[in-house]
Amino acid sequence: TYQDIYGPQSSSAPPYFETAVISVGDEDELLVEGLPVGSLGVFMVNMVVSTAFQVVGYMLTFLLHSSHAAKNGSLAGLGITFMNFGFYIRTHLGQGVMDDGAPGQHPPGPPGGDGQYDSDTPLDNAYFAYLLMVIGAGIFVKAVFDYIRVRRLQTIIESSPELNV
Repeated sequence: TYQDIYGPQSSSAPPYFETAVISVGDEDELLVEGLPVGSLGVFMVNMVVSTAFQVVGYMLTFLLHSSHAAKNGSLAGLGITFMNFGFYIRTHLGQGVMDDGAPGQHPPGPPGGDGQYDSDTPLDNAYFAYLLMVIGAGIFVKAVFDYIRVRRLQTIIESSPELNV
């Protein structure tokens, strides 16, 4: 039978993705999945820049990241940006996109129309606003947990073997 020829280990599925941990010449720098881990300060700075400059800030910080902290900080900033977009759309429902009037005032309708405001646009949809908020929160939480996971992995690797017994 198959089990007699190849043994019981052949029935287990092989790991398709293993976390690569490499230590280079500098003892302070540990490469996890090809990138250094980075500090909490780098995470926070990239998150603030990505949030402050919105989509352009995200593109800059993500394309120029050099550590896990920078990468996950820019992703966290993108999540905050999406949540801000969702909150902005939710608080401005019923207003025109460029309308400076008070909430509830609608711009005049098209000529010859009945004066009703068309609320079928994506920027005037509560479901779209909530979707942006949920997606943003998901991106933010995933980025924070990914950074925490890499920091824990770094701590485990750098700890002395006597403490792990």
